[in-house]
Amino acid sequence: MDTKPHSTLSQSPVSAGPAHGSEIDLVAEKKLIRKLDRWLAPVMAIFVLVAYLDRSAIGNAAIAGMSEDLDLTGDRLNVAVTVFYVTYIAFGIPTSLCLKKARPSRLIPLLIIAWSAVVIGSAFVTNYAGLLATRLLLGTFESGLLPCLTIYISTFYKREEQARRISYLFVSAALSGAFGGLLAYGLTSIHGAGGLAGWRWLFLIEGAISMVVGLVAGFVLPDTFESAKWLSEEEKALLRARAENTRIYHDSSKGLGWKYQAKLAFTDPKVWLFSGCQFCSNTCSFAFGTFLPVIIKGFGYSSVETQLLTVPVYIWASLMYITTSYLSDRKARRAVFMIPMALITATGYALLLGVSMDSAGALYFATFVTATGIYSIVGLNEAWVSNSNAGYHKRAAAIGMQQTIGNSSGIMAGQIYRLTAADGRFTIGHSVSLGAVLIAAVGYATLYVVLRRTNRRRDGMSVEERARAINAGMDGDRHPDFRYVL
Repeated sequence: MDTKPHSTLSQSPVSAGPAHGSEIDLVAEKKLIRKLDRWLAPVMAIFVLVAYLDRSAIGNAAIAGMSEDLDLTGDRLNVAVTVFYVTYIAFGIPTSLCLKKARPSRLIPLLIIAWSAVVIGSAFVTNYAGLLATRLLLGTFESGLLPCLTIYISTFYKREEQARRISYLFVSAALSGAFGGLLAYGLTSIHGAGGLAGWRWLFLIEGAISMVVGLVAGFVLPDTFESAKWLSEEEKALLRARAENTRIYHDSSKGLGWKYQAKLAFTDPKVWLFSGCQFCSNTCSFAFGTFLPVIIKGFGYSSVETQLLTVPVYIWASLMYITTSYLSDRKARRAVFMIPMALITATGYALLLGVSMDSAGALYFATFVTATGIYSIVGLNEAWVSNSNAGYHKRAAAIGMQQTIGNSSGIMAGQIYRLTAADGRFTIGHSVSLGAVLIAAVGYATLYVVLRRTNRRRDGMSVEERARAINAGMDGDRHPDFRYVL
């Protein structure tokens, strides 16, 4: 963003604020960013890690005996996976909108503690109805985490710094699969200890870990940089200067209320397009993250082998996302990385559909190809929508809306992976995912074209046109000086 006409984000040394904005010491700024990363990134990454461990534990538990113990015949497992998203969808926007008032240091730890208690309770369910109840509660409390953390990041970092920091969240999501596989391997091997089945120990230990994280979170998470005890007064002053230089992004120039800004988000076509793309990409990531153990086991591996074989796939996905997000921030570009990643993932699904089921090694390789872009497109799209909406409450509403629509794909994702082919191939699941990721690629290309056209139109505005737009109330990302990240 640059508030100087005819300037772009990548050309501005201070993430472009007003022409009269504060001068920034770039050396001190780099040192400050490294300090923010040291304090904030590990904390937020751990939050997401335990969240995804807890929500996806059902996949490892299913192949470790839970399906038999709870009589999960027919489509019961799919339904149990799906109902999580019913409440996950419903509470995303309300939670994100109340973050500022409820305070991050209180709301986020409370959410973690609440869902940890639910996961611990999952270890003691005795029937299908009890499992459904825990999944509904888990969705309720996990719903606000990602949108709240995305908003939280936007209050500390400039737009061109956010994709890399949001990537830490999604890398944690990917790594949760690796940790989940290792935990499942270790914990299910103690089957019978204390009179509990191995899958019950899985829920119990993972829930206890999350509970500890939630209890500690309230002491380490500052509400704003102003309340961060680990920042010096000089560092806080530098953050204030950064905020001043990006005030169009952070605040509506009219200073209007949250209802006005939320309405702008709900009526903005680009927010709907971002949300539609998120629906498509989440269809792939949710299904892949939940059913990868089942998919790999279908290649002919044992349960123990399957749990170990999921680990390298998730590590590969994490490495690819770290690399992609770093380059995306460095180049201040989103679409040029997202479109190729979506096409690579589509190639992976095509291989899963086309390779013979007798070729276990080739099919396993196809899961790596699929994983290459599956988290990159989800995370970069979330960074992109945050970058493209100015004003705190408009951004909060846009992120909440994107997450709500995107998360609704979980209802479908939980149902598409059913065995329908005689050779044991998940034909429907792979086909739907292939179609979804290709549609997402088209959406990213459309956003690029539309936002580039808007930037060019604003670059060409005369002084009189710019003045008329400002007088007409064009504030936030509608301001003639606002430039979109492409």
